[in-house]
Amino acid sequence: MSSYQYSDKNDAKQSANFTIDVVAENALLLSWQAKISLTQHNKIIALQAIIVKQLGEQILETVASYHCLMLYFNPEHNTSTQVIEAIKCIAKTHNVSLEKEHGETANVKSLNNNCIKIPVYYDTEQEWDLADVAKRCNMSIEDVIKQHSAETYHGFALGFTPGFCYLASLPESLHLPRKSSPRIKVPKGAVAIAEQQSAIYPIESPGGWHIIGQTPLPMYESKNGQFNATINVGQNVQFYAITKAEFIALQQGLPA
Repeated sequence: MSSYQYSDKNDAKQSANFTIDVVAENALLLSWQAKISLTQHNKIIALQAIIVKQLGEQILETVASYHCLMLYFNPEHNTSTQVIEAIKCIAKTHNVSLEKEHGETANVKSLNNNCIKIPVYYDTEQEWDLADVAKRCNMSIEDVIKQHSAETYHGFALGFTPGFCYLASLPESLHLPRKSSPRIKVPKGAVAIAEQQSAIYPIESPGGWHIIGQTPLPMYESKNGQFNATINVGQNVQFYAITKAEFIALQQGLPA
């Protein structure tokens, strides 16, 4: 596996630094500092959009996550060296504009716009983890609900199961490690937390996160061979509390 380092020496914060690894004959992996950072992630998403726009049909697919960007290119028309040089040129050309458009001020604005609203029934009847989370975090159940629903989250990565989007960042007061013994069955729509993140389980599956509620909304739609996730990487999410009656009504497709 070949590795190349891109670094803009004019950038004192080294926000443009990333490595480019050749991981297959038609795939490159761009990697930044391994951390959960909205500023860094916005730069990755912006660079992803510019690469797709400028390289066009040369790029077959791109996948962004917390601190990485995978690029699949057409090996019949381009070598990995050619694509790497093109990416380095794009990064150098657009680094200043990325800093201006996706700095901390822009992050605050982006979190307040285009948010997906997710209704949650914060349930204690099912004997899930809401009461335990409150106890371990030394707060009331009402405070857990208030703090979880007061935050605006950002979609950093898709994975685990189709439509499962990793959302960050959870308030520090709610940080808990994953469960020592994962559940064999986590219900569809379960809203859960672990470490710095929150997420929604799209289907019934095993899982080791702390379940604090459930949403009646589906996390993906599949029609005519097309898959569409409800929450995608780069989108923002806000949770809001609903009653059990509202949960049942929404689950049945009725007005809440």
